Amino acid sequence: MTPEFFSSLKTPVDFYIIRHGQSEGNAGKVLQGRGEYPLSAAGRDQAALRGRSIKETLPESELKKTLLFSSPLGRARETAEIISREAGLAEPVCLDELIEMDLGIWSGKVWDEVKNDDPSLWDAFMAKSWDAIPKAESSAVLYERALAAWAVLRDTAVEKGARSVIVVTHGGLLQWLLKSSVRCRTWFPLFPISNCGLSKFCAEPKKLGVYMCWEVIDSPIPSQPLESRGFPS
Repeated sequence: MTPEFFSSLKTPVDFYIIRHGQSEGNAGKVLQGRGEYPLSAAGRDQAALRGRSIKETLPESELKKTLLFSSPLGRARETAEIISREAGLAEPVCLDELIEMDLGIWSGKVWDEVKNDDPSLWDAFMAKSWDAIPKAESSAVLYERALAAWAVLRDTAVEKGARSVIVVTHGGLLQWLLKSSVRCRTWFPLFPISNCGLSKFCAEPKKLGVYMCWEVIDSPIPSQPLESRGFPS
């Protein structure tokens, strides 16, 4: 994205991008993709802590001008609902553009299984990431989908006069929300992505253009250890 992408902004907007809390699939080291896996008890606690930290961080006047969006998958939607309750925000709006990537033939498998079943495919994965996996969503498609998600978030922020936009999504798609912002079209390098980790992107119109900055990437939940990884899980 270039500054022109945000030229429609009239006032500053902060975008808070959050990965969902730990799911039962995460706990079992399952490659979830678009499969449905509920939050674990730990994941619900993470979401509650993140919601409370948002309430403590944002002024009350800003909370009233905050939009909350979520992937339609249950683990992200439940995370957003808990954040909404704890932070005192409106109910989340689901966006199809925020759904997790399709992991192709590895969907529903566990990490140890894919490492050991086909060593040559694992080697290709380590060299090309998900572009090596049959039927997985390609980097080219993910890049365009991430830009489409950004466009919806931007346009809705302008329409609603939002000061902050909170997004709850998934590790795979989150990689591309980050990458597309710096016009990176390749899987590597990867960004750390932890459960309920928070990244903050600021877009602020100025006299000569738009100031854009990632102020935070994958900030852990307060008092929680950072357990991040570059691949969606």
